[in-house]
Amino acid sequence: MSLNQYTDLQLQEEIQHGGSVLVLYRSTFCTPCHTIAGQLEAVAPALRQEMTVTSVNIDLFPQTAAPLELRSVPALALYKDGQPITVMRTFVACQSFINILSSRTK
Repeated sequence: MSLNQYTDLQLQEEIQHGGSVLVLYRSTFCTPCHTIAGQLEAVAPALRQEMTVTSVNIDLFPQTAAPLELRSVPALALYKDGQPITVMRTFVACQSFINILSSRTK
């Protein structure tokens, strides 16, 4: 299974729809992004009851990451009811967050 990959328009529609949305901001040539994506894919099935889990390639949609002022990837953002409630901006922070989610879903 792979993560849903959204365009910027699809992501904005999903965020505005409400509920919780977990987004991996990634780049095609980012090795840590692929690592985080694999870890997120492993926990995504257990999270799908609670939230939408997706990714956005900022190489293709750079304007999508602009409101979060992302300067590097990977980054994870959790949105709730249309607003970002937390943003993890480093590989270590992303990995720690996924570990927390993983332990919660076991």
